[in-house]
Amino acid sequence: MTAGRPFSLDLDATPYSYVERANNVLVSLVDKYLDKAPSPAAILDVGCGCGGNARAMRTGHPEVKLVGIEPNARAAELASEVCDDVYRGEVDGWLQKGVDQGGSARKFDIVVLADVLEHIAHPVAFLRSLVASPQLKDAYWVISVPNYAVWYNRLSTLFGRFEYTWSGLRDRTHLRFYTRRSVQRLLRECGFAILEDRCSPSIVQSAAPVLRRLFDKDVSEGNHLALGESSAYRVYEKAIEPFETAACQIWPELLGFQIVTVAKLNAG
Repeated sequence: MTAGRPFSLDLDATPYSYVERANNVLVSLVDKYLDKAPSPAAILDVGCGCGGNARAMRTGHPEVKLVGIEPNARAAELASEVCDDVYRGEVDGWLQKGVDQGGSARKFDIVVLADVLEHIAHPVAFLRSLVASPQLKDAYWVISVPNYAVWYNRLSTLFGRFEYTWSGLRDRTHLRFYTRRSVQRLLRECGFAILEDRCSPSIVQSAAPVLRRLFDKDVSEGNHLALGESSAYRVYEKAIEPFETAACQIWPELLGFQIVTVAKLNAG
């Protein structure tokens, strides 16, 4: 323990360490592809966390059917406030539930994987198990991963620095690391066609390990949505983030914090 804080790799000390807010780039892409889906559309949010993205999607589209999958009990509880249904468990269990329901299982128009693949030891098997589900075969997939090649990580690596953190790029639970090129290669290997991609901004995000300390008390009390609900964040979201996001699209491989990809299964 350092200065009263548990060591970041001590997963038993703080099992769920995230403070969440919506990924507005991802949400904007979901909005775009909802326009191509029948109404009312159905969205599956895999690894929905506390529902940060789901809340933003619900605000823009109150009519959609929102279903989440989340293994953490506290996160699932918070996500249940906005989702129509949250499966509290792993993806394998949810897939088996769909098999058991047979032809009556709901079909989804959009599948969201927001910062999930970096936590998966065998991402090819994971994606192939999902795409094999008849519920998901016709969906648009909106997938975000942290960009390991973002500028501030390049600088840290240049100076020989690597420390696991509570969340963010060097999240203590990350098992895989991706760049724009490598995530596209993974998706193509699993049978996807890449439709488009964008990046989330990285300039303010580079200070996340410091800013995260401001929310330690909230996290310890189970308020994982404190960041998105803060007045300071709302000012940033409205006055700064749109310009920062636009600037970072100039060079997403360098300036993007997350790479957000829209994909669809190849026909046949």
